[in-house]
Amino acid sequence: MVGPIRPPSEAYSLLVRVTENCPWNRCEFCSVFKGQKFRIRPIEEVKEGILAVRRLVEETYRWSERGGYTVGQVAQLNGILWLQDDGVRNAFLQDSDSMIMKTEPLAGILEFLCGTFPTLEKVCTYARAKTVYRKKPEELKRLRDAGLSRLHIGLETGDDELLAYIQKGVTAEEQIQAGRKAVEAGFEVSEYVMPGLGGRERWEQHALNSARVLNEVNPRFIRLRTFHPAPGTPIHEKARREEYHVQSIEGVLKEIRVFVEALDVTSELITSDFAWNFYLGEVDGKFPEEKEKVLAEIDRALAYWQAAGEPRRNPFMGNLNLELN
Repeated sequence: MVGPIRPPSEAYSLLVRVTENCPWNRCEFCSVFKGQKFRIRPIEEVKEGILAVRRLVEETYRWSERGGYTVGQVAQLNGILWLQDDGVRNAFLQDSDSMIMKTEPLAGILEFLCGTFPTLEKVCTYARAKTVYRKKPEELKRLRDAGLSRLHIGLETGDDELLAYIQKGVTAEEQIQAGRKAVEAGFEVSEYVMPGLGGRERWEQHALNSARVLNEVNPRFIRLRTFHPAPGTPIHEKARREEYHVQSIEGVLKEIRVFVEALDVTSELITSDFAWNFYLGEVDGKFPEEKEKVLAEIDRALAYWQAAGEPRRNPFMGNLNLELN
């Protein structure tokens, strides 16, 4: 059973669903799990799924031998994108917060997964900052030792006022402590920030406080996920009623520039793996060595949009189709 979401960077990873839906499910910007009940899948159910995948891998090897093709060729032809010539290399645990499981059962699943596929090089998962914050350091280390290597954490913003507004269920200080604990436990930490989330009123505090939190965490990756109001979400309704004012392209670029200027990290900034970042151009780089290059790319994008003018309808408005003032 495969869940509805995974990071773009996990496109060629084996997806293993250990939980279903979201244990929090109150964020006002998110439409993915609305109306769905959260469930932790029984360990034996998860293990049986892993064994079913192993049987599929074994069958693929047999077809490879019969047909004279490589394993990777047979896998690609059959849409098994996570299987390479040298086996299964990457896996991703679904759904939105696998870390909500008790530590020992989750560690057992990780050990079973890695034992079943000894070629695994990387096992990743989404994790809520609040959940990581509540884990003891020794629990995080236990999961790291069991084979979990990377945590994808939705920071969204480091501004407490905005965190409360979107009902994220965590404070900036808890995000800092969670990120630090994860880094200290040996995880690769990938933090996600939402440019534009502060709208036209809170953009600067959103940018500066998000940078402040990330400076304290110093994650391996910082990924930008430009905000747009998704239909069916509370913040979409607020935008429709003009209680929330969606930022312009030029405004989001200025926000990102302030954010990047305030960053003091040794992280990799990644923007090119997300369709809603279309307006950014080549704003990717390793910090601190490529910070000036990133700022120059932001300035280039700003100059382009200032010359071109804003589109008549804001592309970040989803299907609201509200004209810009």
